[in-house]
Amino acid sequence: MGGNVKWFRSHKEPPSASKIIRVIENNGPMTSKEIVKNTNLAPRTVRYALKRLVAEGVVARVPNLTDLRQTLFMLHVERRMNR
Repeated sequence: MGGNVKWFRSHKEPPSASKIIRVIENNGPMTSKEIVKNTNLAPRTVRYALKRLVAEGVVARVPNLTDLRQTLFMLHVERRMNR
């Protein structure tokens, strides 16, 4: 488990953040709309959790190369390497 994810989880992240981490971990990079659909969380909740996860370095924002209007969210590279 990556250092950023360990730190974040040890500091009592909201349940929504845990759910988002699991969904991205299982499905790979996703748009925020896909995360909303897969987690059944409210869009506002997903936006807030993603903002925190990105700020903490747990999740990275990357451009969607098939549709540059969209942003994909993926686990930080360090996290993927330590699976």
